[in-house]
Amino acid sequence: MLRRFNAHFWRIIWRVRAVIAGLLLIIVIGALLISPIEQLPFGESLYFSFITGLTIGYGDIAPGTPAGRIISILLGINGILFTGLIVAGAVHALQRAVEDVYGGE
Repeated sequence: MLRRFNAHFWRIIWRVRAVIAGLLLIIVIGALLISPIEQLPFGESLYFSFITGLTIGYGDIAPGTPAGRIISILLGINGILFTGLIVAGAVHALQRAVEDVYGGE
């Protein structure tokens, strides 16, 4: 079952790879924008963008400027889209794997 799920999941992800790449690119662009605004090294701003964009939000780095906060909100919205896309792909892959195993009962 896990092998079937994996096969279906990666097939689905491959179909939407351009959207996933675009969403990841937005996170990197967010890091490029946050770095000078919040006066952070690029590595820290990239970390912040991914943690915010993937909706984890540890809170160890927080934006202090209004522009930084706006970018953070946009990164969070982007992250919701990214997470939703991955979860939708996983649900669809699970549905197909169950149909493979149980014959679509």
